[in-house]
Amino acid sequence: MKLQELQTPALLLSLDRFEKNVARMNERADFLRVYLRPHLKTCKSVDAARRILGDLWSSASVSTLAETTAFFEAGILDLRYTAPFSPEKLVPVAPLVQQGLHFEILVGDLDNAAAIGEQAERLSVPVHALIEVDVDGYRGGVSPATPEFRQLAELLDSHEYLQLRGLYSYGGGTYKLADKAERVALVERHRSALVDAAGELRASGHACPSLGIGSSPALHDAESYSEVDEACAGVYVFQDLAQRGIGVATLDDIAVSVLATVVQHLPTSGRTYIDAGALALAQDRSTAGQAEDQGYGLVCDAETLEPLGDGDVIVASVSQEHGLVQRRNGSAVPAGILAPGMRVRVLPNHVCMTANAYLGYHVVSEDRIEAWWPRINGWSPSSTD
Repeated sequence: MKLQELQTPALLLSLDRFEKNVARMNERADFLRVYLRPHLKTCKSVDAARRILGDLWSSASVSTLAETTAFFEAGILDLRYTAPFSPEKLVPVAPLVQQGLHFEILVGDLDNAAAIGEQAERLSVPVHALIEVDVDGYRGGVSPATPEFRQLAELLDSHEYLQLRGLYSYGGGTYKLADKAERVALVERHRSALVDAAGELRASGHACPSLGIGSSPALHDAESYSEVDEACAGVYVFQDLAQRGIGVATLDDIAVSVLATVVQHLPTSGRTYIDAGALALAQDRSTAGQAEDQGYGLVCDAETLEPLGDGDVIVASVSQEHGLVQRRNGSAVPAGILAPGMRVRVLPNHVCMTANAYLGYHVVSEDRIEAWWPRINGWSPSSTD
């Protein structure tokens, strides 16, 4: 099947770009001598995961119960759940643990951890926990300087069913920094904070076998992962405009795009519309604060993926099912560039959000659709949500 035969909007995955991104980050992890635990919340696809993990079909990270179930059933026996976890979520996970799943969670709140421990005991299933360390106030976690950090370690170290696995920090602040030197410095803050906190725990008699840092830019820019065991990253496999905007990806690295059709060009106003809007592109505006605002996505040639015009043709605004295409300065796009019936591909601001609207990926090699890779959408393992 060729691109022109697809109904639009459709989610496309460039196989060549995807495989280059995977290989590049694997080489990066090897250089830093750190184990790369891919975060599969970005791809949400067993087929994509097989290409990402290759022969190391053993461990990964997830963020929903649907992902947990699907990837375990596909044979991944070591899964880390990195989103905040509540006790009731352990009920559908318990049968998987009893079938051999090594299941890890992040904890940063004493009451929450205690409640999860009680649930694990009721269900008689062991759960492994990493204390999430708050380094820069970006997301969750607990500061190692607080009494709660030590209380969490004591709880986990003494609990029969909720067991201390190690420490984890999320370097999400790197996504907001366009200056590489600042990103490098932030990653080093995370690394040193984890190492220092682990040293204090070990000196107090607590086992702390694993240290991990999350985020793709963190792994991309780190100068050292010394004493850190794992890097957790996900968006690197696809990349997007936000990653390009901070300098950790190029346009040629972006592997996922939305195929759309030009449906209207209004001569009087010069307005041009495509059949991809808020649902097809997502309303993520993560490039709005960057040096180059990409609106709701950068519009490219359907065959070559080259940006149209002077690289300044964007989806400027969206309604539910259609998007207004303009130049970045707000002027109309000439009819000669975009005419009704033309196909275009839109590069996403934040690929994790954009891909969520689709049932799967049309995998593209050159100009042909080579495969269909289903996605694991929704939240519950029953797929009823």
